[in-house]
Amino acid sequence: MDGLKEKLVTDPRYRQGLERRLERPAVLVAPTNVCNLACAYCSTRNVHPPRRDMDVALAKSLIDQTLGNGWALSFGQTYEPFLHPRIEELVRHVHDKGSTFQSATNGLAIRRAAYDLPMNLLVSYSADEADFAHRGAKLSFDAYQKRLLAFFRHRLDKRVPGRLSVQIADYSIFRGDLTYDKKIADVDGILRKARLLAERLDLASAFDALDPKEALERIAARAPLVLFEAGDCRLEVQPTKIMPNSYDAFTDLPEPATPGGYCDSCWTMLSVQADGGAAFCCCDPAARAVAGRLTPETDLAAFWRGPEMERIRRGFREFRPVHAFCSRCLALTSERIKPLLTVHDPGLVAAILRERGVSQDLPWFAFPRG
Repeated sequence: MDGLKEKLVTDPRYRQGLERRLERPAVLVAPTNVCNLACAYCSTRNVHPPRRDMDVALAKSLIDQTLGNGWALSFGQTYEPFLHPRIEELVRHVHDKGSTFQSATNGLAIRRAAYDLPMNLLVSYSADEADFAHRGAKLSFDAYQKRLLAFFRHRLDKRVPGRLSVQIADYSIFRGDLTYDKKIADVDGILRKARLLAERLDLASAFDALDPKEALERIAARAPLVLFEAGDCRLEVQPTKIMPNSYDAFTDLPEPATPGGYCDSCWTMLSVQADGGAAFCCCDPAARAVAGRLTPETDLAAFWRGPEMERIRRGFREFRPVHAFCSRCLALTSERIKPLLTVHDPGLVAAILRERGVSQDLPWFAFPRG
């Protein structure tokens, strides 16, 4: 259907859904602006700014305000959070505030001082040497496995509270197709790699207890496979797919003939960089578009509802992004539109699409099951 995305994002119910998201945004914090890997699918692999570690006072202010507001808080993003010299202090601070530190990580920089801390981690994992080749790592595959498996085993043996979501990816994008399609192509491959991980952690019996048909269905649906659970300690395989969220990892972003496009990330999240820069898109990890700079004294809620963020939202409502980077990024998406309520409120999106006569999965949206 022509113009389907535009019809979706301009529907009054969709607009109301976005306004509800303004009440509870997600705050992502990048404690550093560096990484210890140079993954081939990462848009920051060739970005080498002077190193910056987030000021601890700023980090603690963000933690206090985000959790105090009842907003979602996570760390990591594209850069490696465990390279921050005082990251363990921040993990403990989150815990002292009654929450659990949540972060994406490649796992290699996690120090022994953090092994026993309560954390929910999304660990990007290479199960075989072909996947590991995408990492741009200096260490060997054997050394890589030894380091990550030692961390995993310690957490399981000690029943350390927290969830380890071990992310195993479908890298089919390296076949050259830049189409934004969430459907996992390599379901069998992810199942095989999950079995490898289970064997290495002496969890093969738990893996073999899974129903094979159900396991394949869960992978296709990007749902986790639980391999270990004892009390508050859990390890699961999280299937994912490398997609062109940051197109400049794969191709030069075009200069569109006319600026334009729509994205509603600025209604759903704030991405705070190590220098306090406030980006508003998870597809902009190098923070080329920012709404300002935060300090320990910044009132986070006032900034989120403030004039600069509203100017950015107004630009998208009018399909005229304020920042040139946004027009360049959106030039490669269908209709130059990214509707993020497809993730945050799929039920609402499904209802609107069905009224428009659409009931089958789309490359950019899967209808909720069950």
